[in-house]
Amino acid sequence: MKEKYMREKKIIIGVMCSLICIMAIAFAAFSTTLNINGTSSIESNWKVVFTNIQELSKTSGVTINSAPTASGTTATFDVDLQKPGDEIEYQITVENKGTLDAIIESIEASETGSDAIKFEISNIRIGDKLAKKTSTTFNIKISYDESITSQPEVTNNTLTVSIDYVQDVGQVITPSDPEIQGPIELVDAILSDNTPQSDASIDFSQISSATNGQGLYYTNQNTENNGTTYYFRGAVDNNYVSFAGFYWRIIRINEDGSIRLIYQGTTPSATGSAATIGSSEFNEERDDNAYVGYMYGTAGSSSYSATHTNTNDSTIKGVLDSWYEENLIDYSTYLADTGFCGDRSLSSGTGIAETTTYYGAYNRLYNNKTPQFACPQSNDLYTTSSSNKGNKALEYPIGLITADEVAYAGGVNKSNINYYLYTGNYYWTMSPWLFAGSNANEWLVISVGTLTGDGVGNSYGARPVINLKSGIEITSGDGTIGNEYIIKVS
Repeated sequence: MKEKYMREKKIIIGVMCSLICIMAIAFAAFSTTLNINGTSSIESNWKVVFTNIQELSKTSGVTINSAPTASGTTATFDVDLQKPGDEIEYQITVENKGTLDAIIESIEASETGSDAIKFEISNIRIGDKLAKKTSTTFNIKISYDESITSQPEVTNNTLTVSIDYVQDVGQVITPSDPEIQGPIELVDAILSDNTPQSDASIDFSQISSATNGQGLYYTNQNTENNGTTYYFRGAVDNNYVSFAGFYWRIIRINEDGSIRLIYQGTTPSATGSAATIGSSEFNEERDDNAYVGYMYGTAGSSSYSATHTNTNDSTIKGVLDSWYEENLIDYSTYLADTGFCGDRSLSSGTGIAETTTYYGAYNRLYNNKTPQFACPQSNDLYTTSSSNKGNKALEYPIGLITADEVAYAGGVNKSNINYYLYTGNYYWTMSPWLFAGSNANEWLVISVGTLTGDGVGNSYGARPVINLKSGIEITSGDGTIGNEYIIKVS
């Protein structure tokens, strides 16, 4: 199979390997008493630099795009590897041109980009000494993974190495080999930075609190295909994401590994209207069951299906679509088509014309206090035409949070200003509440954090929700303000 692959496939992968070596200086404290006549001076300087790069070996499938360079403490390589098994190895010379002995205190190495490209660092260890006016060498090998049998989605890779030399004053540093940290996926970072807990003991009839759910939780109850969902609840402060020029809060890791985000604003600490993209009616019309829908059918119809078919856009959908076109269209490759649930299943009533009707979330949240992540009806799972599930009615993969997701996060029909979805502002969810009299109603979060319902003709805030693809990588961060998860955008 590998021979056939070699004949039929030619993959060009550009690799930029940047060695950014940070030299930290820790000078010894001099304490000298001089009782001499005349003058004396002590001169010392610190200068550890790369002075040479030598190619040691390469296979025939490697193309060197430009000669490697060494400048100060930075070495740069630019090569193409065509097929599995290709590799090139360089030797880098480090010289201590100063008058102070040096020792390596730490080596931090990380790679981002294609998993098909591998790096190896050899002949250098933490604890290695470099006496003044001497030099040493270490090696970098860049190789195309021999086990790869198909075209990788990402075709470049970057290695960053920080070598921390300090003055050698006889301190003991335990020798150890450098380890290369691979690309960090957002899901892995979330699960590493938190300790997920079961939500079995949470009382969803009560607001979130330190004793009723605060942190990262998991469940496989009432989820899509009984998959595991991880979600944030309560007054968490480590679910911030920076992406596409905006700040977002992580709602949950979906069952398929994608990550659901809600808009936070142009600053991570935004509150009130600044945490929305503006205000909008949910629907301009309100006097029919049809208008509870994010999309809807024909008002006055005599059947449920005709009333709730996905033919017409709601007013708020138009607002979100326009914002997507202006701000996210260039980032569509990073977004998953996981879908958004606008549940129009029935708690009571027929959902037709002006019949009094209570919808699914009303029974779950108002009566039973049992939120769920699963979308009860495929017709209400809003997806784009490229999806293999849902109604495939969306033009763009953008929507709103559901009332159930607000409940999981810590909101109920009571005031709660201590959970991460609280902004001090009114904003819509995507979940129908009821139709009564001549008024279609939708669930929303109000200024004191309460989850309640109101008429679709009122104007409230719009907070876009998107889903990042499974496997999306970050460049840095731990999710806190000032150190938000930074989504890697190539």
